[in-house]
Amino acid sequence: MIKLCDVQYSIGERTLLSGVSASLNLKDRFGLVGANGSGKTTMLRIIKGEITPTDGHVERRKDVEIGYLPQEEVVLYGNTLIEEVLRDYNVCLSELAQIRGQISADPHSKELLKTYERAEDAFQALGGYGYEAEAYRVIAGLGFTNEEYHRQVGEFSSGWQMRIVLARILLNKPDLLLLDEPTNHLDIESIQWLEEYLQAFKGAMVVVSHDRYFLDKILQNPNGNSGIWEIDFGTFRTYRADYTEYLQQSETRKERLLHRAKVQEKRIKEIKEFIVRNRANKSKARLVKSREKYLARMERVQVERERRRIRLDFPVAEVHSRRLVELSDVSKSYNGRPVLKHINLTIEKGDNVALIGKNGAGKSTLSRIICGFEKPSEGVRRSSERLQVGMFSHELVLKLDPGMTVIDEALKDASPDVSQRIRNYLGLFLFSGDDVLKRVGVLSGGEKTRLVILKAMLTPSNLLVLDEPTYHLDKDSTDAIKQAVSSYRGTVVLVTHDRDLIESFASRIIELQGGHVRDYPGGISYYMWKKSGQGTKHAKKKRSRQESRLEKLQRAILQKEERRQKLRASFTRGGVVSDSRKSRRLFEEYQRLTREIEELEGQVASEANGVHNQ
Repeated sequence: MIKLCDVQYSIGERTLLSGVSASLNLKDRFGLVGANGSGKTTMLRIIKGEITPTDGHVERRKDVEIGYLPQEEVVLYGNTLIEEVLRDYNVCLSELAQIRGQISADPHSKELLKTYERAEDAFQALGGYGYEAEAYRVIAGLGFTNEEYHRQVGEFSSGWQMRIVLARILLNKPDLLLLDEPTNHLDIESIQWLEEYLQAFKGAMVVVSHDRYFLDKILQNPNGNSGIWEIDFGTFRTYRADYTEYLQQSETRKERLLHRAKVQEKRIKEIKEFIVRNRANKSKARLVKSREKYLARMERVQVERERRRIRLDFPVAEVHSRRLVELSDVSKSYNGRPVLKHINLTIEKGDNVALIGKNGAGKSTLSRIICGFEKPSEGVRRSSERLQVGMFSHELVLKLDPGMTVIDEALKDASPDVSQRIRNYLGLFLFSGDDVLKRVGVLSGGEKTRLVILKAMLTPSNLLVLDEPTYHLDKDSTDAIKQAVSSYRGTVVLVTHDRDLIESFASRIIELQGGHVRDYPGGISYYMWKKSGQGTKHAKKKRSRQESRLEKLQRAILQKEERRQKLRASFTRGGVVSDSRKSRRLFEEYQRLTREIEELEGQVASEANGVHNQ
């Protein structure tokens, strides 16, 4: 269908892609990964035919239909939601009606009959008269409500407009889907729906994403080739693996490469020492000459640059209260439209909370109320007297001073002890060398995001609230945020739909839906199990027995989690801190409980999957 032959693409002196050779056949599916700016979007546009490679060529079947979802935001206007989604369908209907009219005027025209036959085939390929019903299913799956069907597309935010574009692409059933970060604008429920839809998709696809769960799901493809395409410093590699396996294989490859380099370096050292020892020895002149030629011809093993792994203690403000923030019967409305309704919620010391929900559900509003940056319309917010909040939101990115350097912006309001190690902190957030002297105004969106999160974490706090910190970040940046959050010893509330990030830190999940909250005291596996078990009123006896086992497992998790929370709270007490033997014993129990909870959550996920698949 499409073949890339030794493709290269350069911008000035910088080579983005080099020696890319790959084939795409019907039903093939690949995840395309790499750091921000590595050339992933460029490669999608080359495949589509929007840009021409600077070297090499692309072979493309003439009749191939390609659906392309760009990463950059689009602007829609002029139609209602349903009119925009049905636009291609209505064009087909209009063409068919027009041809039928022409046939009525000239019923004996063979050319018109052939034209009508082609138009009818195109209409049926699109889905025929089932297209409209499918359209309603798709837009519902992407999170739109019945009340929004006749709303003007220009009234939707940019993120929701991207969902509309995605809906049209999916409905048109192209031969090849090119999706550039399709989950960026989706909530967890919509991502799960899209996973299932793409699993059933019959064409080929190339998807740019760093969402491990998402890629693993959609790469399950028994009917064609599948795997990961990696772009790394201009080099293109193919891994016949899902994303999780790719991460393991990539790490193994790097370790082997490093081992080969060490062996080679040792060999080079030995040869050089031989040459130095015997250079003046005429009897060994030929051997010396031979060794010198060997070194000159030797192809050196190129070791990839290792990214620094730094773990730092971020400043945490002392707080003795167990309850940091308490919301009692809190409601919030904008222009008479209720967003939050009668919320009762407590954030306690040591909580690691993932705040999730559909886009527009009010997650950012709730996070600002938790922080105290916004007042509720009704109800009461109480907080600890010593509460100090570190906050990240994308609005704060816009408030950065474009004229300041990265290091000077980071040092604003930083304490003296932090200032002494500022380059280490900047290194953790992927700012190294001359990067720290860049002006803020020239930073990319991802770099600005990392800088604002760093600033929030450098100011002493005991409650860290991060609103979508990994939005539009690549894997390396996301890993940096993940590491920073795991290093933070205070309480965390994180608004995100990144399931990998939730899995790495969350011990409590709060879902916001319809203005109300539901509290799930566990990790992402428990949340997904609970969600999959809702609404099953007529379960079979076997299923009921399995659910009883699930309930027992979950009770065990909750009991162990309650004990673990008490242990976590005890670590800061004076009697424990001063008694090293007691501290060690309690910490060992904490580690044991953590392992047991992880094992039980794995059993829960396995059991829940068995129930769900019946």
